[in-house]
Amino acid sequence: MLTAAMSTRAVSREFNVHFSTISRLQRRFREFGSTSNRPHNRRPCVTTPAQDLHIQHLHLQDHLRPATRTAAATIGLHNQRISAQTVRNHIREAHLRARRPHWGLDLTSVRRRNRLEWANAHIRWRDVLHCVRQMVVTPDTDWFLDQIYILLF
Repeated sequence: MLTAAMSTRAVSREFNVHFSTISRLQRRFREFGSTSNRPHNRRPCVTTPAQDLHIQHLHLQDHLRPATRTAAATIGLHNQRISAQTVRNHIREAHLRARRPHWGLDLTSVRRRNRLEWANAHIRWRDVLHCVRQMVVTPDTDWFLDQIYILLF
């Protein structure tokens, strides 16, 4: 509208806003080439939007990839290294989850078998205790409780 030889005041009347709003938008467009891309007083971005997309694609391809490995492989603006926390923040903004390396014992076949046996024993134990709690103790049930005790222990 401004390029169609309309005055600033005519455009502001058309959109029902103050004329200074239109003149401010016009000046911003002249200076920066866009009305949305303007200077701000928040912390400057370390990565470009293209690098953000690249980080997202890496984590979509390999969802177990740790953020530290992505940070080491990505160089930010002005040849700065980016931190793993920055990668985690960018991934979280994209509604993805950053994985952290596994800290703990690796499950060997022996450990896995031992854990399975323990879990099976305790599942049975829990079920038996649940049944026993529902029973009414009488002289007849004492024999039954002794048999359960022998089975469990």
